[in-house]
Amino acid sequence: MKQILMTLLVAFVVLPAVAQTVAITNAEIHTVSGDVIANGTIVLQDGEITAVGTTAAVPSGARVIDGTGKVVTPGLMDSGSQVGLTEVGSTPATRDAVTSEKDFGASFNPVWAVNPDNTHIPITRLRGVTSSIIGPGGSELFTGQGAAIALDGETVADMLRRESVAVYSAMGESGASRAGGSRAAIYQRLHDALWDARAKMLSPDDADEDSEGKSDSKKDSKKKKSADKDEPKDARAEGGRSSLNKRNLAALQDVVSGKTPLVVSVNRVSDLRLALKLKEEFEIRLVIRGGAEAWRIADELATAGVPVIVGAMRNLPTFDGLSASLANAGRLQAAGVEVLLTGGRALPHHAGLAVANGMNHAAALRAATLGPAIVWGLSDSMGSLENGKVADVVVWSGDPFELSTIAEHVFIGGREIPNDSRQERLFDRYRDLGSYRRAGQ
Repeated sequence: MKQILMTLLVAFVVLPAVAQTVAITNAEIHTVSGDVIANGTIVLQDGEITAVGTTAAVPSGARVIDGTGKVVTPGLMDSGSQVGLTEVGSTPATRDAVTSEKDFGASFNPVWAVNPDNTHIPITRLRGVTSSIIGPGGSELFTGQGAAIALDGETVADMLRRESVAVYSAMGESGASRAGGSRAAIYQRLHDALWDARAKMLSPDDADEDSEGKSDSKKDSKKKKSADKDEPKDARAEGGRSSLNKRNLAALQDVVSGKTPLVVSVNRVSDLRLALKLKEEFEIRLVIRGGAEAWRIADELATAGVPVIVGAMRNLPTFDGLSASLANAGRLQAAGVEVLLTGGRALPHHAGLAVANGMNHAAALRAATLGPAIVWGLSDSMGSLENGKVADVVVWSGDPFELSTIAEHVFIGGREIPNDSRQERLFDRYRDLGSYRRAGQ
């Protein structure tokens, strides 16, 4: 009997918590994919959204949250983060987004170093940020790959939404420092790398000399050469321009095939146009990160269909971005560019600043929800409040972008996140300083 009780106890402890059935009623619901619903109801069940609208029925036994005077939105998604990868920025032992191992390059993916117990995660999600695109850092030509994670889970596998969403590089001042100091050099290195990746994709047999059946392949190769003697050779299939290893080139094939976007950190107009030149020649999916002067060529970026990741607080000029402006996000959005906002735990504040400087309020919400979900290939399950999508939902006390607003309820995958973080505990601990002052007297 004792053994049976122990078995049941262990089973109870290790089984994951099942998401509650929750109905949020009488709320102002911003679906993002459709119209704002006044006095609406949204139902969360088994980790998904199962009903949204003014006539949505509340399931029997559901927990009901009265949303009168509240605003409900999808959970926010940060498109440029290293949350979970860095604990203390000045302590190398707690920074896992960067590797000095040159062999990895484009194949490096830091996601498996995410620490689910990282103290920045609870702080960030209490601001209504429920998921992040985490990317690598470093100074190599290609720094690695980005991944999509939910900010909840006991293991990395629990948190993972998509293992690889992009490959990262840089141009402009940052990129030039990786290529001997010249912007022309980084452009040529990127061009040669993409050229070789495309060549490997167009002629995979020529690149795989280690494959099985070497003796047979020699015979087949002679026959192939004889058969192809009279056929014109595709110059694009001739590689050997870059020094990248097979691992790097294999990772870049997803970029040149159009499967995975290339995120390029770049700010100056002339460098932005070089990035557009690469996009046009190799027909890649390009995403600009930073883009301090992007507003100056907003029409060109919109025509090319290039999204821009923007931190809305940047307006101090540098030699790499003399035309930096707080109106960057708003001007890009007005021109038809898909704007993606970043800002970590301050993401709602960044959105508010973007709105204050000309961005449409609904567009700012999209830039932190559905827009990123579309660009990173996650819109089938995330980014808006629709039936069947993952229940990443936030109930706000008011306008999400106002500084005085708080996220009263945060759901990730249908599970309500406890209103707890290290900051909250420190605040409670030192709220009453009377005893500490008396002890020091």
